Amino acid sequence: MSDAMPKRGSRELVQANLACLAQARALVGRLSDEAYVATAPGGRGGVGAHLRHVLDHYDCFLAGVAEGRIDYDRRERDVEVERSRERALERLALAEAGLAAVRTLEASHELGVKLDSGESGERFESRSSLARELQFLVSHTVHHFALVAFVLRLQGFDPGPEFGVAPSTLKHEAGQNLPENAACAR
Repeated sequence: MSDAMPKRGSRELVQANLACLAQARALVGRLSDEAYVATAPGGRGGVGAHLRHVLDHYDCFLAGVAEGRIDYDRRERDVEVERSRERALERLALAEAGLAAVRTLEASHELGVKLDSGESGERFESRSSLARELQFLVSHTVHHFALVAFVLRLQGFDPGPEFGVAPSTLKHEAGQNLPENAACAR
């Protein structure tokens, strides 16, 4: 593998994360305050709560990259993000700026990752890399965006056909010429 390959990989993975955050920024700009804070019946959180959770993970990642150890359980849980679209947009901008700075690191940059992994409350640390954690963040973000899309559709708001859908699914569907309303777990 050439020396250029690891940096190219981190740039591409950072770009994938930035694309997710840009989707969130665009969505938040289209929502009313009421839609932003509303929860699904019996649900645990609405758009704001899911976005806050996602941004907390980006904050932990960015702090951890600087320290060489990410602790996803040390989330700030800034509840103002759950209530305020303006605060959410501020936090999105901070996450985007932090990610842009990570582009220069090697994809293979080693990191320790700590996470509460079970009922016992025991916290385990594993070895990881910048690339792997950037992959995790895309997957985690898309997962929560799928929940956001569900909550919004229950409210009668269409977040768009690509919001909350994995990049690999979008590529697959583009090659399959499927109808936009194809009923499948995407």
